[in-house]
Amino acid sequence: MKRNIMIGIAVALLLALVAITLIACAPAAEEAAADDATAMKGVYQDLDPDREYYLVSSHQAHPYFLDSHIGLRYAAEYFNVKIIAGGPDAWDTAAQAQALEQTLAKNPAGIIIRGYDASSVDASVRAMEAGIPIVCTEAKPVEGRGATVEGALTFIGLDNYQCGADTSKELVARAGDTGVVGVQGNWGASNTDAKLAGLEDWLADNAPGWTICGYADDKANTADSITAAKSLINTYPEMTAIMGIDSSSGPGIAGAMQELGIEAGTYSVVVHDREPATLELIASGYIDATLINKTAGQEVVAILVMEDWNNGGLKNMPISSDNAAAGINPVPDNMYNSAVVIDKDNVMYFTQEAMPDITTDLYNR
Repeated sequence: MKRNIMIGIAVALLLALVAITLIACAPAAEEAAADDATAMKGVYQDLDPDREYYLVSSHQAHPYFLDSHIGLRYAAEYFNVKIIAGGPDAWDTAAQAQALEQTLAKNPAGIIIRGYDASSVDASVRAMEAGIPIVCTEAKPVEGRGATVEGALTFIGLDNYQCGADTSKELVARAGDTGVVGVQGNWGASNTDAKLAGLEDWLADNAPGWTICGYADDKANTADSITAAKSLINTYPEMTAIMGIDSSSGPGIAGAMQELGIEAGTYSVVVHDREPATLELIASGYIDATLINKTAGQEVVAILVMEDWNNGGLKNMPISSDNAAAGINPVPDNMYNSAVVIDKDNVMYFTQEAMPDITTDLYNR
């Protein structure tokens, strides 16, 4: 009997201990959940809430930049800063330069620019002299490996020359060692011209069985891209493949094939970028593969660089005893992405439906 009483007491004490433990752990669990939520928002929560960053660029409404806007929404939430996109919706680098001039008067915390040509360089230089950090993404005014961007802390984006070389390499891997290819793109844009140079050099050095039959300017516009692709198809009956190296090339090439009644798979087609239509055309077989920049990532890293610059971390890296007085930019001159290949095996992970739906009041697009 005494043994049974002792066992009962032990069980009661154990239950009481469990209850106390559960009660004590409840606030800790709530605190842990709150900590997890804060971590998801990022570590930059106690900084200047009035900082405003700007993206100033041409082509703001182009489908190519859907992923750029996703990245900037993510950055606004993660760093808890306001980001404003400005500049023309259409292709107009002169209007981009004007928008940059207007942005400087607002004394922003930093500006992302895209260097399609040299029209924004003067304003960028003045911004940096005034203490406004500038990061260039997507394209450099003067392309070339190792070329720096005047008036910017750094360039973040594709090594466009290497992307062109990778495009030719991808074509040969899919279509074989011999063929005749037509090439289209928006000639005159610095990034596209660098891609073309890489494409041509790689074929010349590594694929003697391939020849380029012709070129067409598609102006990075779907309607013009269809016209450009039709001109290649109608002019060069010997053509076996087409490469398109701007974001509208893929929909244009496939659109031309459809309008001309040409079946999917007739040409080996390798293109660039991830417009929604391009991804759909990969799934339907008109496009074999597309090579893309990590567009969202370059914008997030651009904000990261400027935030840390403003906080003094990057600015004060011990490259010298006084980087400003020594005239040293301590930040790497170029931060290159490598291209990502999308084909029918992984396209489902890149569609707009699959991407996270990020909404925020901190970004205006």
